[in-house]
This record gives sequence, C-alpha cells and structure tokens, in this order.
Amino acid sequence: MVKYFQVLWSLLFSIMLHSMLLAAPGARVWWPTHGLIKIKCPYKKVKLSWFNKTVDPCPGLKQPICGTNFVTYDNPCILCVESFLGDRLDITTLEDFW
Repeated sequence: MVKYFQVLWSLLFSIMLHSMLLAAPGARVWWPTHGLIKIKCPYKKVKLSWFNKTVDPCPGLKQPICGTNFVTYDNPCILCVESFLGDRLDITTLEDFW
C-alpha cells in the first residue's frame, strides 16, 4: 500500500509540475533543436522549495547526454530541467559545439 501511494504521489506531482511548466507565461522553445527527442522548455523559473521529496520529472527516458558544464545527465529532459529551473541557464549539450 505504501509503495502504491509513493508511485501515485510521484505521478501526480509529475503531472502537476508539467502543467505548471506549460502554464508559465512567456516564450518557450523546443530543445534540443535537433535529434529525435524534443521537449519544450520554459524560460520562467518555478519555485518548488516547499516540496522536499525527490521526483523524476522525465521517467523512463534513458539517453545520457553531456552538458557544457561537463556533467553527464540521464537524458535531455533532465539537462533541460537543470538548465532552466536551476541557477545555470547556460548549460547546453556539448554536441552543439562539435
């Protein structure tokens, strides 16, 4: 029962986070500009300091990618979240520079 609740909570939070990001005013871009997988990234930061649990906003996607900060992210979605919601707005994929 506890495992079911954790999975349900994670799913609901991911849906809520996704809807908050899509509802953010301002321009959005498809990222990355090339490749098979494209995600829409908001420019606006969303403050989630009230949430103290760990949630994977991009579940099931395994496509490791290296950022310009030389950190390997699990997939482009995680890199996008780190770039736009974190403090490092300049992180992009290294393959843009090759």
